[in-house]
Amino acid sequence: MAMRSRYAPLTLVALAFAVRLGLADVDLVTVPSREGTQLTIYNSEDITMVREHRLLTVKPGINRIQFTWANTLIDPTSIDFRILDHQEQVDLIDTTFPAGRNDALQWNIQSRMAGKIPVEIRYFTSGITWSASYEGIANPQETKLSLTGYVRVENRSGELYDNAQTRLVVGTINLVEKIADLAQRPAPEAKYAEAEDEVRERMRRNLSERAEEFDRLARDSGLHKGLAVDKAKDVQKQGLSEYFLFTIEGREEIKDREPKRLVAMQAVDVPLECLYKLTDRAGGEQFTKYYRFRNVKLLDENGKEKELSAMANLGVSPLPDGTVRLFSRYDNQDLAYVGATQTKYVPIGDRVEVNVGVDGDVTMARRLKDQRIANVVARQYERRLDDQFIQHFDLLDFDETLTYEEEITSGKSTEIKIEVERHFDANVVIWSEATPPADWDSSEPGAYVDLHQVPGRVERVDQNHVKYFLDLSPGEKQTVTYEVTYKRRKIGPELNVERIRRPL
Repeated sequence: MAMRSRYAPLTLVALAFAVRLGLADVDLVTVPSREGTQLTIYNSEDITMVREHRLLTVKPGINRIQFTWANTLIDPTSIDFRILDHQEQVDLIDTTFPAGRNDALQWNIQSRMAGKIPVEIRYFTSGITWSASYEGIANPQETKLSLTGYVRVENRSGELYDNAQTRLVVGTINLVEKIADLAQRPAPEAKYAEAEDEVRERMRRNLSERAEEFDRLARDSGLHKGLAVDKAKDVQKQGLSEYFLFTIEGREEIKDREPKRLVAMQAVDVPLECLYKLTDRAGGEQFTKYYRFRNVKLLDENGKEKELSAMANLGVSPLPDGTVRLFSRYDNQDLAYVGATQTKYVPIGDRVEVNVGVDGDVTMARRLKDQRIANVVARQYERRLDDQFIQHFDLLDFDETLTYEEEITSGKSTEIKIEVERHFDANVVIWSEATPPADWDSSEPGAYVDLHQVPGRVERVDQNHVKYFLDLSPGEKQTVTYEVTYKRRKIGPELNVERIRRPL
């Protein structure tokens, strides 16, 4: 089968692509080592797009390039061979099998020049995955954090990729072809490696188009170097997907079955907050210390954004999901492990919190100062017992008001932030401003919590929880007083079910 084109995708199922391109047998044309390789890894589909750039030396006439492969997970039907320059002088004529061989293919190139031509070889493989992790070291004052982000690439594809740029796709991609396929048969649950040939071809085409769009967005926004992100939304009617592309700065050798840890980010002087939380969900008696930092761009002393590379900054892109481990540095430079957390990807502007553990230097004493009942509504009736009438009551409604006093003491040598969360066993109505809310005098059942005299910020978490926030100076003691009124309605069954009435 002959064809003349600048590039030719091969879709024959029986066609096998040469995996070990660097070890390829070459007829008449010397194939040099890769000029560069780009790996775009889609974890959710177990599929990686590989792009290889090479400089081929050609001579006038027919140039035959032969490749062989073995023991790899590269899909032999997915090859795409492209001539990138001198297209007016060089043509790909056809792709054939060498006579008597089923483990090789041969490209036949017609050239009207002698020299070197750049080509791109693109294909898909399975067996390459990645995972992210972060390590942070806090300074002795616990005000700054040095944060390093790592990506561990696991290559089990059977091929070695040298001089490789690594790109990571974060998020689950709802491929349009998969969704359209639902109308005709059940959705394919298998990953790319186990999918049928027809599904593979559709996935390849879809991912190739997305890769082109990624490249265009990266170039347009100047994000083609360093830790960069392109956010793409598929607006086609068949489905929606939202995902992110991260490009790791630099090039590395990705060997088969030798995991590689790549540095994706190195940010210093990241503002660090120490937060002390107390919640009824954890008993409500002890404060737990948290380290918190945000995924925002770093600022200088004047509050302006620092001129940093994407690799040395935050807030350039969401952070991929992974494990965050934090350490604290003592004055003598020793390190102490303080805690870790597993986090989903962190959007720009969002925060990461790591539990450091219970801290006894911040204490609380809680006291119930008052309790009173008001607005009692009862139904009175008499019931005959033998020859006497006994007076009974059905208790219907009442209001119970509790007054709490919470004394919080800081034993820290620096200013700290406090967060207290309280649980109330009814639907919460909160008074947090100078004037009460519109429904404060309602007779509807619920917990009416009066926090308007709390000196810090107050918020309603959900229908049963409320938080208040305080800033405490070194050694400071603050007392918070608040009331909660439970409006109980229809609290018990009616006893006078027979409607007995004593005649007058």
